[in-house]
Amino acid sequence: MQLTRYQFEIMNYLQSNQNCFFDLRSISDKICVSSALVSQQLEVLEKSGLVDLSDKIIKVTEKGLLVLEQYRVRKAIILAAGFGSRMLPATKDKPKPLVLVNNVRIIDTLLDALIKAEINDIVIVTGYKGDRFNELLNKYPTIKLVNNPIFDKTNNISSIMTVLNQLDCCYICEADLYISNPNIITKYQYCSNILGSYSLQTDDWSFKMNNGFIDQYQKGNTYCYNYYGISFWTRDDSIKLKNDFKEVYNNGGTDYFWEFVPLVLKKDNYQVEIRQCQKEDIMEIDNYYELQQIDSSYK
Repeated sequence: MQLTRYQFEIMNYLQSNQNCFFDLRSISDKICVSSALVSQQLEVLEKSGLVDLSDKIIKVTEKGLLVLEQYRVRKAIILAAGFGSRMLPATKDKPKPLVLVNNVRIIDTLLDALIKAEINDIVIVTGYKGDRFNELLNKYPTIKLVNNPIFDKTNNISSIMTVLNQLDCCYICEADLYISNPNIITKYQYCSNILGSYSLQTDDWSFKMNNGFIDQYQKGNTYCYNYYGISFWTRDDSIKLKNDFKEVYNNGGTDYFWEFVPLVLKKDNYQVEIRQCQKEDIMEIDNYYELQQIDSSYK
């Protein structure tokens, strides 16, 4: 059984809040649709045996959980090959994702969030001081490490090319994001999307929304969404990405950031949504000065 978008959002919310009280307002506010529509769709879901509304407690049934499985995310690709030169001297002997922030490695915050969402098929693309990533295996023995031998000669599109055959219905994540809210990584996804937080003005990479989809990806913008390097790609879009990455890369496009392919160069092939988050959910540490402000041990 295929769920509509509204049905998925309701089911996804209920799965994350199993056995909650039947409160239309809370569900409506959380998934950003009207109470009337939530009520209508819950009636359909209950008649289909996907949710149980008995005794003022609402929960997803076993049948409902089986239906949700078709939207289950099982894989993540993490790009961790870069130098992190702006973080020197913290990155003199280790890659930026392994830098400690208040005694926690940056990449651990992402890995812990993925594992909490029961995503255990995790591939990390390494480059600069790649051997140092082996220390992750003590805590995360199931992760796979793949080395990008030309990380220092190209942009991060080459890291995607290194694991292109593994791109399939998965998250693509940058490794240098300190995750403050692990719930931004969810077990189920309905459509291709990228995390973004609303901003009146930014000097950083950002995009706008046009008819519900990402548009105007650029550096610096107003009334926009800050780009965060955590995205999900459906199976159909993964197939298109593989073809488009090959075409761009093999035609001299080695200096592109990978996201330029679906968001700029081949954007007509995709309809990518913005999955909104709050600025406090993800901490981007761009340089050593910002690291000092967050962790006083570096002062």
